[in-house]
Amino acid sequence: MAADIRPFGKDAPRVWTIPPGTDFLGSLARVLADTFKLRERADALADAIIYVPNRRSARALTLALFDTLGGAGTLLPPDIRTLGDLESDEPPPVSETALAGLPPALSPAVRLGVLAKLAAIFYAREYGHTLPPASALASARELSRLLEQASMGEAPVDWSQLAGLVKEADLAVHWKDSTEFLSIITEMWPQWLRENNAGDPFERRQQAAEALVACWDAKPPTAPVIIAGSTGATPSGRLLMQAVTRLPNGLVVLPGLDTDLSEKSLTAVSAAPSHPQFALVRTLKTLGISLGDIAEWPAAPGEVRSPSRRRLVYEALAPADDTADWRETLEELAGIDATTPAAFVCAALQGLSVVELPNEAAEAEAAALLLRGVLEEPGARGALVTPDAGLARRVGALLERWGISVPPSAGQPLGRTLAGSLISLCARWAVDPADPVTLSAVLKHAFVRNRDLGNLVDLHFLRGPRRWTSLLDLAELIEQHDPEDRHRAFSAEDHTQGAAFILELSDIVAASGADFSESGAVNVAVAAERIAALAGAISETPLPWAGEDGAGASKLLERIRDMGTFLGDVTPREMADLVETECASLTVSLGEPEHSRLSIWGPLEARLQSADLVVLAGLNEDVWPAKTPPDAFLPRRFRTELGMADPDERLGLSAHDFAQLACAPRVAMLYSARREDAPAVASRWVWRLRTLAQGALFEAAPKVLLGAYGALPGWVRAVQSEGIGTQTAAFSAEPRPTRRPAAWPRRMSVTRIDRLQRDPYSIWAEDILGLRVIDPMNGPMQPNLKGTAVHRAIELLEEGGAEKSAAHLARLLERELRETGEAEADWLSREAIWEDVANWFLGWRAARDVSGGLALEAKGELPYEIGGEKFVLSAQADRIEIGATGEITIVDFKTGSAPSDKMIRTGFDQQMPLQALIASKGGFEKVRAAPVAGLEYVEFKGKPKARSIGPGKEGDLTPAAMAARAEEGMQRLIADYRAAGAVFASAPRVQFVKYDYGYNLLARRAEWTSDTSDGEGGDE
Repeated sequence: MAADIRPFGKDAPRVWTIPPGTDFLGSLARVLADTFKLRERADALADAIIYVPNRRSARALTLALFDTLGGAGTLLPPDIRTLGDLESDEPPPVSETALAGLPPALSPAVRLGVLAKLAAIFYAREYGHTLPPASALASARELSRLLEQASMGEAPVDWSQLAGLVKEADLAVHWKDSTEFLSIITEMWPQWLRENNAGDPFERRQQAAEALVACWDAKPPTAPVIIAGSTGATPSGRLLMQAVTRLPNGLVVLPGLDTDLSEKSLTAVSAAPSHPQFALVRTLKTLGISLGDIAEWPAAPGEVRSPSRRRLVYEALAPADDTADWRETLEELAGIDATTPAAFVCAALQGLSVVELPNEAAEAEAAALLLRGVLEEPGARGALVTPDAGLARRVGALLERWGISVPPSAGQPLGRTLAGSLISLCARWAVDPADPVTLSAVLKHAFVRNRDLGNLVDLHFLRGPRRWTSLLDLAELIEQHDPEDRHRAFSAEDHTQGAAFILELSDIVAASGADFSESGAVNVAVAAERIAALAGAISETPLPWAGEDGAGASKLLERIRDMGTFLGDVTPREMADLVETECASLTVSLGEPEHSRLSIWGPLEARLQSADLVVLAGLNEDVWPAKTPPDAFLPRRFRTELGMADPDERLGLSAHDFAQLACAPRVAMLYSARREDAPAVASRWVWRLRTLAQGALFEAAPKVLLGAYGALPGWVRAVQSEGIGTQTAAFSAEPRPTRRPAAWPRRMSVTRIDRLQRDPYSIWAEDILGLRVIDPMNGPMQPNLKGTAVHRAIELLEEGGAEKSAAHLARLLERELRETGEAEADWLSREAIWEDVANWFLGWRAARDVSGGLALEAKGELPYEIGGEKFVLSAQADRIEIGATGEITIVDFKTGSAPSDKMIRTGFDQQMPLQALIASKGGFEKVRAAPVAGLEYVEFKGKPKARSIGPGKEGDLTPAAMAARAEEGMQRLIADYRAAGAVFASAPRVQFVKYDYGYNLLARRAEWTSDTSDGEGGDE
């Protein structure tokens, strides 16, 4: 067994380092396999314990050990445990925790909930007001971060010193207030832990390590115990390292320690937390060993290590004070290899490229091209490493165009998954179950049942202004739809199914208890359970809880429920915001199969790993390295005096990750000149590397830094510009369709005749493509709906037995406009205006001659034969008055401005002349043929007026003359568009287009003209 064999012999060093640029885990596995002869003894490491930084490292080491067998034989793997990174939130191993006999540690959710509750108590006590839940949680996160940083110091922080420091310091008032706020963690937090017998999760790691060390000291394990890949960034990690070096078969393998550091550099690094070697140098001090006591891990046969690259990268990341004499430093570095600075730098940069791209899109394209190129090399492996999750997703999407699936190993926010997005939507839906936008989003979700019915409801019943307050109101409104409505675009079956579906949804929401619309406040824990019930009730079984994202959704709701125990009650909107915030912060892996040769890693996932080509992307300042977050509570000098860890230590760890990766044999470093459409600065590491290169190579530095990928920006431009400029000079994006059924159109209304003249393309899109414009949800009332409401009010006024008064008309207008969707506030703001309009209308109406009869909303049509094919002209007149002489007057109501006589004379507004034509020939129902004496417009608006279409100076605007000319023009128009090759152009005479009919985007007008019009027009 492994306990019978010592790793490297009796006098072998206990502390080793694997140089940067080496496949850390592969090299570790290879040496262990050779040392313990795993090929001959499958159980040689079965009793061994190996600590690595995180779970991904543990999985990768297990695979690396299996790979050493060459695909043959079996292996009883060692016990590989996670030590926990400063940045990874890895919990202390359960086996060590059990040794400590400690009270249970709080989960992260409970910790945040408790701290939020304590923050709210503090505000209520000190300031006498209630802290909103969102603010309480924000404060809790900052307090939690401070507690974590406090736990990373060499000794426990003595918070009792804080009051004395505040008195001695001359601080701004806000700093004094913030330090008073810290009584939450100096007094209230410890008291709560004691009263609830709970363990501080940050102290727990240290306590567990101390218990394990005591156990090892009392009974040292004889099997190998190895700590590999840790920098010793945490106090618990350093404590375990000390203990391991005392064990009979203990071994510590450090990642990328610079064994060439001088005494002066060691001193400088010890004072620079942002330096990549800071954590390692501190670990050596804790272990009580010098650089001379560290051995370099044995290299594999044929393995080439580049000390020049390593020295150059370390120097580029050295403290600023050390780089002040960089020319002298370059001479010293070159002297180690007995060469010149220029030769040293050229050797160090061999295999490394630094490339600037114009923007993030080009940077993603470059990374994708580099990874794609790796597949052209037999057996080669490539990896993209970036802290920019958006860039990683972008590269993954670009690789898909070549059929290459490389999921980012860091996973993605739960909110971007199907399960997470449904939970967020349900939380928002519960705020107002009848909100059309949220309801539509829920019903269209991929997990939801009956999506076809959801599409039906969305298309026909959720559009336009909102006219309902609840799902029951919506169902009732659908049931009230007039089946005879001439504008109806849905069938009777659609009508029935839509109403029934909304009633079913109402029952589901009620059964789950997730209708918070009438609740001023909801309990977070209870609301989380109800949102979960709602999501499950509307989804296909077993969704949304199946798969990795489903497990993440369950974890999310459990987390919120745990927090909710302490948060108490919140408003429904705050609850929805809380769910969305937590959903965005929780990352899940969807379990997608990894590519065999390509990887996309975050810096944490890339730790201890390598590839034949490493692409480091996102190397812009504040991206990589990320900007150190500001301290909300303590001045930096207070941190030092309290013995707290420096926030810049995370920057140092990030620099260490970068150095490890930058020393790989082949590296491409990418950064953008612009990010988020603003100028961007290259990472400080890139600047320092460039400065050293220019100091040695002068004008040749830019070319050498580009390395093997100098042509990369050109490749990107070629890919991004592919197809651009290949069109002929005469090409235009203007659509000019000609295809349509034979003898089309066969029927057309008078208003569409006008539209066919103004915008033939919109008619073609509707009739030939079968498209139609749909109204936005929750939008303002459209002019056509307003006109319909006004027409309906006038029609009801004229009914027999109806009160013929201005007050009654105003009541009818209010009812019809409100039912059509006008907001109460809009009606109240214009109520006086509508009353004036009603008074005016009643006066106008009293003067009308309708002794021969009156027809409202009269339908009519005239049959024609044009070019040997039948055609029907149709119309619906608002009001037809028959006077004592039998002559007809046609009235058209407009809620906007009526067309001018000039527009009628030019032939672009032929609605009224064509109605006169139909009336004169007896085409209207229940209206006999008779001469048309007048055509009038009534503008039903703030300043109402009636206007007759006058005869004009030349007398050419008489109803009969206008009808005759309109008839001739209509027949010619239909004949022209029935002719072979007729073009249905988009608004060929845009100056006569009153408004966008809804097809300008489809016609791509902005690409080929700048004269689109957003003019106004009246009702049809």
